[in-house]
Amino acid sequence: MREKNSEETFLRQVHNMKKIHSTTQDFTDIVSIDKDMVLFKNGNVCAVLEISPVNFYLLTEEEQEARIYAYMSLLNSLSFYIQILIVSKRIDLSFYLKLIDQKISAEKSPRILEHLKHYKDFIGQLVKGEDLLDKKIYIVIPYSELERGATSQTKTLVTKNPETTALRKANEIIVDKKNQIMTQIQRAGLSSRQLRTEELVKLFYEAFNEESVDIEFQEMDIKNIVI
Repeated sequence: MREKNSEETFLRQVHNMKKIHSTTQDFTDIVSIDKDMVLFKNGNVCAVLEISPVNFYLLTEEEQEARIYAYMSLLNSLSFYIQILIVSKRIDLSFYLKLIDQKISAEKSPRILEHLKHYKDFIGQLVKGEDLLDKKIYIVIPYSELERGATSQTKTLVTKNPETTALRKANEIIVDKKNQIMTQIQRAGLSSRQLRTEELVKLFYEAFNEESVDIEFQEMDIKNIVI
């Protein structure tokens, strides 16, 4: 009887234990994303540049060589390390095809209807067989607290708001790095821009949660295909 009571007591204790709730953030090194920068648990910070894409194989031989030399010039000009990130994700066009079907069903003009059917066949062949990929190129610009020395790191940890202090100090150095990189990218005939806070949140959310990209199309997008 005593053994049975002990088992019942143990089961009640287990039942009354608080559940452990974990989030994705608990398994990443990210502390916060603010002021267009990412703060990590070790005190490091980074900013992210998005680079305009270009189809290298559609360029002339001279243009290809110019891009290669510009890339070499970018790497040789660096006095700090960077990370070049290429993100490829599958694009889901099923919703877009449904919009086209709705437009076809409602269209009265035979001429426009023919255009829409040809366009639907074109999109269907485009995504048939192989995944349609959306590729984006990013350059990650890092900042380490050690760049200001060990004493600076100690001062940051004892401030009332270490996150704000770390981001403010990192911004001073990251801006110089960013300007240097953006100048070299412009010389290569490309454009670049720094991702804002909301865009950084979306980038990391998609990295941890999504395998495909859903492109949002409006009805106007379908109207624009009709000449």
